[in-house]
Amino acid sequence: MAHQVDSAELNTQLSNAVHRLNALNLYQSAKWCAEALNGMPRSELTGGVAPVQLLEEDDYADYPKVLLAQSYFHCKEFDRAAQVLEGCKSGNATFLRLYATMIAIDKRATEDSDGVISVGSGDAEFIDGSGGGNPNDYTGHDQIPMRGNHGQANSKHIRILTESEEYLSTRETPFLYYLNGIIYRKKKKPQMAQKNFYQSLVLFPYNWSCWRELIDSFVTYEEAQSFIQKVKRKNELFASTIMFQFFEMVVLQESHQSSNRLFELVNYLSGLFPNFTFIKVQQFLIAYHNLDYYQAESIFDNILIEDPSRLEDLDTYSNMLYVMEKKSKLSYLAQYASQVDRFRPETCCVLANYYSMKSEHEKAIMYYKRALILNKDCLSAWTLMGHEFVELKNSHAAIESYRRAVDTNPKDFRAWYGLGQAYEVLDMHLYALYYYQRATNLQPSDKRMWQAIGNCYEKIDQLEDAIKSFEKALSIGKLSTAGIGQYLNDSTVTSIEGNLHHMEDSEEAVEPHICYRLATLSEKLGNAGSTLKYMRLCFAQEAEWGVSDETSKARLWLARKALETGNFPEAYELAKDLNNSNVHDVEEARAIARDARNRMKK
Repeated sequence: MAHQVDSAELNTQLSNAVHRLNALNLYQSAKWCAEALNGMPRSELTGGVAPVQLLEEDDYADYPKVLLAQSYFHCKEFDRAAQVLEGCKSGNATFLRLYATMIAIDKRATEDSDGVISVGSGDAEFIDGSGGGNPNDYTGHDQIPMRGNHGQANSKHIRILTESEEYLSTRETPFLYYLNGIIYRKKKKPQMAQKNFYQSLVLFPYNWSCWRELIDSFVTYEEAQSFIQKVKRKNELFASTIMFQFFEMVVLQESHQSSNRLFELVNYLSGLFPNFTFIKVQQFLIAYHNLDYYQAESIFDNILIEDPSRLEDLDTYSNMLYVMEKKSKLSYLAQYASQVDRFRPETCCVLANYYSMKSEHEKAIMYYKRALILNKDCLSAWTLMGHEFVELKNSHAAIESYRRAVDTNPKDFRAWYGLGQAYEVLDMHLYALYYYQRATNLQPSDKRMWQAIGNCYEKIDQLEDAIKSFEKALSIGKLSTAGIGQYLNDSTVTSIEGNLHHMEDSEEAVEPHICYRLATLSEKLGNAGSTLKYMRLCFAQEAEWGVSDETSKARLWLARKALETGNFPEAYELAKDLNNSNVHDVEEARAIARDARNRMKK
């Protein structure tokens, strides 16, 4: 952070990057840089900007053809754009030709599929996780399309990769490295993809789509953190750049790492770009994952006030409103988003959440499918559609949706957790255990994951492992009443790590049902000491949580135990107040109270 930033130089670099990215039809990255440029303090935007050099010296010979190809590209004539550039030798022309070829391949593959989203069909094109965007919207997306699973398309991808690497053997071009990285990701070679993304970014760090692809290539937080530390050791100058710090901030945010480093990066970058919406969205997502919904809502409301036509991240905002049960606001948001652009994936997800809230699950599924038709890489639509199938008791369709979710985004712990739930409903506990463990690897601080693992271990009679799992859930479940209330109402976000500042050190602030499960498991194993400890801990939660089935059962068990050990006053005090349970337990409690009272009189 000690690296001093020259604001005027940064202004110039961002301005040049916008022009260069637009010239290469990488519009999403150009938009990101332009928003960053306008996010700088107003006083720093008034100065002059250095002249922009769009082309390098050897590009001028190809310049007329590049201009023609750009025109065809803008008209979505991708094959024609590629043909115009045949024989051109410059790096920019080579990239544009291969890029247009890739989009043309994807366009044909999507046309062959007729845009059909069929859950339960087993379509390998979707299951292999290679879904791309809508080819008719490539003027708005930088990602190289990844659709087309046929042999002909694959052979063309290999030819593109071969030609690109042949050019790079004589001269380095950042955007060809970017292209290579995308193809290696498609071929399930993440290390080669990361190597090419890194080489591209070292040469041209302002391609945010390349940073985004690099982030998506990491399966776990540990893998991403290892990459960050390796870069910091080997290329300290690159690691000190603004773009690398943006990258590190997003990695920490998406991994739900509410660390001092994350807040340090957010504060530092906010100082440099006080008006940059992207940073405000990161602040919204941090608050959202930390279950601080009211703070997150306030941040996003301000974003919408400043940019009312912005639809990015609106689907996540609608998820939060759904969790908060703000029906009127979600209803207004659905209507408003439809007026802005009803054919955006984000709008479809907002509408799906609206219909889900109204328990119209078939309509919700229809809109999630529409979102996926518009963008096959819509990360949350498959997972949320799986939730809707669960509501309809269609476990097999839910499993298919969750599988496609993890193929699209293996870092989505909610999809792994959903798979576990679906298999648990089908009484396939070993399968459920595997998927719960995958979810726990991604989200180890979520007590729901550990409880689910404990349930599975109990079902397969591995009681010691079940106890370990519930003890882990107990250790991370010491929430304040407010934090627990938010947690229990949350069907999509379960990270509790960010709520540490709300937690209490008291061991009493735990959920009673976890304590009761630990007590019953200990009793099955014949561990009398642990059984007594957890029954007492469960009963102690009555003061914090109020009377529940678990605290009532713990009260009855303790009363029975006190009567057996001759502690009649305690047995009487425990049994006489048990009124909120089933008839059998209430009658047994009354019998214990009478017996204890009679024995005390003797």
